[in-house]
Amino acid sequence: MSEPKDLLDRINVMLFHFDQRLGPRLLFHIAEIKDDRITASLTRLMDFNFLQEMKAFVNAMVNVVYSSMFFSVPNPLARGGKEEFMLSVVIFDPTITEYLMISSTEDEMEKSITKLKESPELLNVVNFTSPTLEEFPFLATTLRDLRDKVTTLLQMIFYGQFEGEEDPISQVLDKIGKEVGKRIIQTININSAKKPRDKITDILKSPIVARWGKFSLMHFDPEEKVASIAVRNSIWTDSLGVIATKTCSFIEGMLETIFSRIFEDKIFCEETRCASEYSYIQECLFQISREGAGREQAVHASTQAIREMGLREREKTIELINQEIGRDIYYELDPMIRLIQLFNKCSFINDFYFDEEKFLLVCGFWKHPDNIMCNDCEKWIAETCKTDISLEKTEHRICEITLKNDDEEGD
Repeated sequence: MSEPKDLLDRINVMLFHFDQRLGPRLLFHIAEIKDDRITASLTRLMDFNFLQEMKAFVNAMVNVVYSSMFFSVPNPLARGGKEEFMLSVVIFDPTITEYLMISSTEDEMEKSITKLKESPELLNVVNFTSPTLEEFPFLATTLRDLRDKVTTLLQMIFYGQFEGEEDPISQVLDKIGKEVGKRIIQTININSAKKPRDKITDILKSPIVARWGKFSLMHFDPEEKVASIAVRNSIWTDSLGVIATKTCSFIEGMLETIFSRIFEDKIFCEETRCASEYSYIQECLFQISREGAGREQAVHASTQAIREMGLREREKTIELINQEIGRDIYYELDPMIRLIQLFNKCSFINDFYFDEEKFLLVCGFWKHPDNIMCNDCEKWIAETCKTDISLEKTEHRICEITLKNDDEEGD
């Protein structure tokens, strides 16, 4: 999770204009643009009719949260008698606090828009094909001031309420989770004669824990005191949805306390992936290790958990094919149809479509290194479908599956 001390580097302010001939375009941005896709998506917002005049619209995508405000300025020379603009405050790699508090920037955005409307530079800039901030000093100053005020506002939240640099809402959730973990240990009668794996399994399956999500023990090594937990339908991700940041600090704290008791040691819990970060992730993953343990050990345990998670999902896919289609009928299908059926049944493939000669897949394991999932997955798809394919991982969260031989028949 990003630290608030680098907040200024993560905030951008953008001013857009709806050009009468070209459509929506970005006029100015204060900070470096870290991802052109973000700019393109924000620009397209002006094409939608749900934007209301001087009403902030907050949303999240990929690794950003943004607040945008649409406004117009009278211009008798323009079609419709007005020029349309949009002001956006964008926060990259947001924390939970920043996501929840970005709506508090609406007042500062309104003040900045009032200043922009009063400046003759705003109507003048629409006549420039590629304007620069140096050519419009008043607009530049107003946009930079807005960025500074938003930064100050969020920094006051971080440093005014809590000591340290961790996201304050995450701190609160983590502390509450630790207290809940203590109560769970006190409430559940743990049989001291049981093995550590059986103890933790009993706890994770108990109703008092199940209320926070569906917990699965993916990897467990009592000797090294490491474990990996997958959580589906976390109460936090289900409540907040996809907000481009991790939201399960409560579960981190709870698991940290529970495993400290089971392992009889000081344990550290880290959420390594969260369903609130990306829409294609269905399960949150938590890594358990001894406090101060080497990073290499924790990464190894997390890698094992990912592999085991992938194997489990593949087994479920084969079971669905057997139940809903039947193995014999499945292999009588055309190779292309076999692939379609496999992708339809596979839970970690969130979406797919066919583009000329290849399938494009949105995969829930995309963010992990190739040697963990992708190379192995290519072999699994080929063997399961009995079809020769090649798999390539792109830079845009998509895997390309190419059918090498359309004439090959299954057994």
